[in-house]
Amino acid sequence: MDLSSTSYISHADGSSHSSQNLASATWAIFTPMHMLFLSNGVRIGSITNNQVEYDAMIGLLINALTHRIFHLHDHLDSLLLVMQLNGVYHVHNQVLSRKYLRVKLFVREFEIITFSHVLRAQNNYVNAIANNILD
Repeated sequence: MDLSSTSYISHADGSSHSSQNLASATWAIFTPMHMLFLSNGVRIGSITNNQVEYDAMIGLLINALTHRIFHLHDHLDSLLLVMQLNGVYHVHNQVLSRKYLRVKLFVREFEIITFSHVLRAQNNYVNAIANNILD
């Protein structure tokens, strides 16, 4: 069985505007037929871009599990996050480490989950949502 035909596709992104002391975390989940299933986002106070990327991932995983989605291919434009979640890079920052461990707890609930890096242009849907939340 082709797993890509039975797995949901997701995109997550975080955006921060340090001059405004604001950040937003957004995500979207698409069906195996590439139809939008859900999208969501939250505005967060002052936070670094790497922290908000993890918050977007946490929100995405919670929404996926709430909707009983257990096969997920996630696309992120944060190479650092992808490398950390795939075990290539270690997390040294204490704040990021707590968020990383929370993500890993949620990951254990999935039958199949992958993390892939995409260019920002390929993540434009959730990036636009993130910027709209900040505006």
